[in-house]
Amino acid sequence: MQKLKFQSKGRNLLALQGLLSNGEVLPLLILSKKDLPKKDDENEEKNKAQIFAKIQALNSKRIIVRSSSCDEDSHTHSNAGAFLSKANIKSDDKNAVFNALEEVANSMPNDNDEILIQPFLQNIVACGVAFSVDKDNFAPYFCISYDESGSSNAITDGSSKESKNFFAYKDEIDKITDKKMAQLIAMIKECEKLFSCEFLDIEFAFANLGDKEILYCLQVRPLVMNNKLNLFKSLPKEALGRLYRRLENLQEKRWGVLGEQFIFGIMPDWNPAEIIGTRPKRLGLSLYKAIITDNIWAYQRDNYGYRDLRSHPLMHSFLGMPYIDVRLSFNSFVPKDLDEKIAEKLVNFYLQSLINSPHLHDKIEFFIVYSCYDFNSPKKLKKLLQNGFNENEIKRLEFALLNLTNDIINPKNSLFRKDIAKAHKLSVAFESVKNSNYSLIDKIYWLLECCKRYGTLPFAGVARAGFVAMQMLNSLVEIGFLSKKQKEDFLNSLNTISKKLSTQSVNLNAQNKNEFLAQFGHLRAGTYDILSPRYDKAFEKYFSYHTNTQKPKKKAFRLDSNKMKELDTLLTQNGLKIDSQAFFSFLKDAIEGRESVKFEFSKLLSYAIELIGELGAYYDIDKENMAHLDIQSIFTLYSSLYPKNPKERFLDEIARHKSEYKITLALKLPPLLYEPKQVYHFFTQTSLPNFITQKSISAKIAFENDENLEGKIVLIKAADPGYDYLFSKNIAGLITCYGGANSHMAIRASELALPSVIGVGEEKFMQLSKAKIIQIECASEQILCL
Repeated sequence: MQKLKFQSKGRNLLALQGLLSNGEVLPLLILSKKDLPKKDDENEEKNKAQIFAKIQALNSKRIIVRSSSCDEDSHTHSNAGAFLSKANIKSDDKNAVFNALEEVANSMPNDNDEILIQPFLQNIVACGVAFSVDKDNFAPYFCISYDESGSSNAITDGSSKESKNFFAYKDEIDKITDKKMAQLIAMIKECEKLFSCEFLDIEFAFANLGDKEILYCLQVRPLVMNNKLNLFKSLPKEALGRLYRRLENLQEKRWGVLGEQFIFGIMPDWNPAEIIGTRPKRLGLSLYKAIITDNIWAYQRDNYGYRDLRSHPLMHSFLGMPYIDVRLSFNSFVPKDLDEKIAEKLVNFYLQSLINSPHLHDKIEFFIVYSCYDFNSPKKLKKLLQNGFNENEIKRLEFALLNLTNDIINPKNSLFRKDIAKAHKLSVAFESVKNSNYSLIDKIYWLLECCKRYGTLPFAGVARAGFVAMQMLNSLVEIGFLSKKQKEDFLNSLNTISKKLSTQSVNLNAQNKNEFLAQFGHLRAGTYDILSPRYDKAFEKYFSYHTNTQKPKKKAFRLDSNKMKELDTLLTQNGLKIDSQAFFSFLKDAIEGRESVKFEFSKLLSYAIELIGELGAYYDIDKENMAHLDIQSIFTLYSSLYPKNPKERFLDEIARHKSEYKITLALKLPPLLYEPKQVYHFFTQTSLPNFITQKSISAKIAFENDENLEGKIVLIKAADPGYDYLFSKNIAGLITCYGGANSHMAIRASELALPSVIGVGEEKFMQLSKAKIIQIECASEQILCL
């Protein structure tokens, strides 16, 4: 096979003409910039006529004029989009043609740059960009992003509203059933061989031509590899094979679990993508499993009247990526006194609903699951009539949800208030362990044990009550009892931890700094991340004395007596055993309590993480390496003494985990896993973000580590509550990559009436991070790059 060398955009396409068996290159004309007709030259018209005749020979009514600069498409820099292209030019309009040629020529810096002219492609059915590896770390995947709107540039200019993405592991492409993707990958592999390069960036389009569909290669260039992590050989096929077989095994239902279909997701329920990220290091992952998702989560659900799923871990680690067992999660939202046959039917309905609407993976409790009773439940449950349920089954589910909800909101004997009281023991436990003469290992063990017993277990309960509170509050808006403005006013009237932090940080100065840090110093942006410094260890990173100029406003909220009587009637009609005054007390206490218990248990967790850093220092192991240690390795040393020195054990494990972490970094899996074949190839679509408030704002963007955040829209990866300090910076708005409608950050942003977009997804987040000014239209749910 003929071997080609990379040249310019135009020359690369010219070299490919006639060599591809799985695609085509459009006819093309390459002009040198210096050969364009010059004004006042005696041969100007003659040269124009010659060029115009060559363009007519392309035999296309419309053309596209593109740059083909020597400063583009090289091994060291691509300059993608740096120079001009002029599309959809009428080829018989001489003035328009030469104006386009001149504009494109003037956008390029060198006299020996070239201009590429081709037919403007019509009847496009799919157009996009394909990389033969991950463009950022060279992981061995074909990464394809495309748009089906008919646009030729929606992907490259970022304007696509419904882009699709396809990923395929390079060593397992034989079983791809999608004909377009199979043909495109075959064309990419041809280009790899022709150019003797496995790292390619290719623009492509599928277009209808008469009675057949043709794949066109619109551009091919090498990926720039300078200063990038190279994981091309870090993902062995054997590892993916083991994951494939594990998923096949997990298709079988476990004891006590209902539902015919397995689903795993990164954002449902306890949402690991939001809290620890999609590729956490081992310490953060193991901490989250140990204190919440291995056992605690199930104990809480059982205590609050849901199905007993104790002994079932909620979160699995697939080659280091954390996934929630969604089938298990759906089971855990079924009232325990619901008939087993109805429960099975309900779980299968939930599973199929999520597969049909995968974009709802971060909103399952709002749009898929019936996990509590609210004022709109009778209407919502009617949806089940169109999905194989009868009136009797629906009524039995409604009563089960009502009984469960009454137990949660019970003003005299409420479960969540008992959990709040249990959490009061945290401070005693914290001081007792902190001031003890225990060894570092013993302190870490007991801090985390107390954290589970008096912290995350009651927190899981109060968080459940907090969700029920938000669901019921939202339903009052849905039925028209409250306006959206009244709902926001109520949330703004709450005295939450984040509001206290914002209020106290407004008047922060050298005199009250220590008092402030005594209360809030244990917080860190990444709650489970040893590499994320605490507030009291990196004060200047998080706060300044002069940033805040506006004190957070707290609005009073009240309904008149007639409205409260109307609510009393509404509560009685719905069978809710609580009066209007106690109901609003429940809303307030549950939502505030969720934050306060989280705040308190994070003290023990944060201090334990600090001690893990000290333990590493004792053995001369830095935090960067301790981040790769599993917390179980420390737990084991509490009750077991081994011949081998702990330092040697730690270093051996850290080395192994660091090697495995390269696999995690290289791995690509979809947000929702429901078929084993997705281990090797899968499609994803842009997820729907969650807009907070009804406001409209426009501001410059900033990132969490930027020095000046005031008045800017801040972009952060995850919606971890540790980012509370941002609310003290008088920011204009917030955008997160991950996070759901019920995430901590979504609720806090709503309480503070801060315009925010939670969970825009990786593709959109990358696009927004390149903008300078963003406009957020919360009411119409739009994000505009200005």
